[in-house]
Amino acid sequence: MTNHTQREAFLHGEGDHWFERNRPALEAANPLRDRVIERIAAQLPSDSRSRVLEVGCGLGQNLDALAARRPIDAHGVDPSPAAVEAGRSRFPALALDVGTADALPYPDAAFDVVWFGFCFYLVDRTLLQRAVSEADRVLADGGLLAVLDFDPDVPTVRTYHHRPGLRSYKMDHSRLFLANPAYVLVDKLALSHMPDCAWQADPQERVALTLSRKSLAYAYKDLG
Repeated sequence: MTNHTQREAFLHGEGDHWFERNRPALEAANPLRDRVIERIAAQLPSDSRSRVLEVGCGLGQNLDALAARRPIDAHGVDPSPAAVEAGRSRFPALALDVGTADALPYPDAAFDVVWFGFCFYLVDRTLLQRAVSEADRVLADGGLLAVLDFDPDVPTVRTYHHRPGLRSYKMDHSRLFLANPAYVLVDKLALSHMPDCAWQADPQERVALTLSRKSLAYAYKDLG
């Protein structure tokens, strides 16, 4: 077992297994997805193209839905080779790559939007800060950071039931960025992990989309 157990597991089999288990849901109509896409689209210009990266993109169904609402150059990265292959076939306009959040295969400031599509909870805790750093590296100044993930009342860890030895980590991952004064929260959509998106009393079933703007120019008050 390495310190990067989860990354290796998802790159070498579990990513494909996750995709096959969830493929019917990914390809079906989804109220949660629709609400998330609309909220992100509202932050994007309609008269110019935005460069968008989704981390944990699956086969690209979210990017395709966003592209139907706003002009975007859509890129996605996912640890599942099967998902990426399926996405390239189904959505040829999308640029999809195999990879993980801790080592994004893109140049600095390459994107106007970096979007974590429900994957932070599976990132190795030993790689968590590296994933934050990579997202910050590829997001241009003035860009939008979107984080869709679990939103419990307190950070929790649970057994990942589909493969022994793996764990899922639930917390407000947007706080890792908001600790940096260059990131300012501009919107938050509270949802539920349940199919109808209804608010749940159980904090373990709460989900949120957080949208933050990156602005280096306004990060610090200049006192001369």
